[in-house]
Amino acid sequence: MFRDKIWGTKMAMVVVDPQRKFTLPVPDWKERSSAAIEGINRYADIFRERGVPVFYIHYDGPSHVPYGKNDGDEWLEGIDYRDEYITVHKENMSCFKNTVLEKELKDRGIDCILLAGMLTEFCVISTYFSAIERDINAYMAKGALIPYVAEGNDATQVVCNTTDEATIIKFLDGKQEPWPEDMV
Repeated sequence: MFRDKIWGTKMAMVVVDPQRKFTLPVPDWKERSSAAIEGINRYADIFRERGVPVFYIHYDGPSHVPYGKNDGDEWLEGIDYRDEYITVHKENMSCFKNTVLEKELKDRGIDCILLAGMLTEFCVISTYFSAIERDINAYMAKGALIPYVAEGNDATQVVCNTTDEATIIKFLDGKQEPWPEDMV
């Protein structure tokens, strides 16, 4: 469901598993992933320019898709990873299970996250629902998700809060309209 307002007080961006080992052997992969990589970089720039944390999640384990090269743990080609970004390592589908992500977010007073990365229908959506279970409002980044199946992002938008760059900028810049009194 598309949201033009963010519920929360302090946000961070979480980029899930943008690693080469999750490259899918499908004909439209380059098209599907390159637009999302550009989106990931744009959103990360929005957060970085405002001094807001950006977390990159690195999956430490074998891929469930055949990759066959020895650079699988590297970020996808085109990802503009910066030294100031925070890397969290994981070994499970959810970025919260047996990781330091929840502690890192809560230590910074972060109560909402924007999710980007891959694969939308697996690790990203798993992290989305895990965040909600931890009282962290979660939003999917429109245009910055790489799905397993071409229609995966459309299906995810039906069940998950999804937002765009304009809404994120408004929220981070403190220009979002206040929520109605009866909703606070």
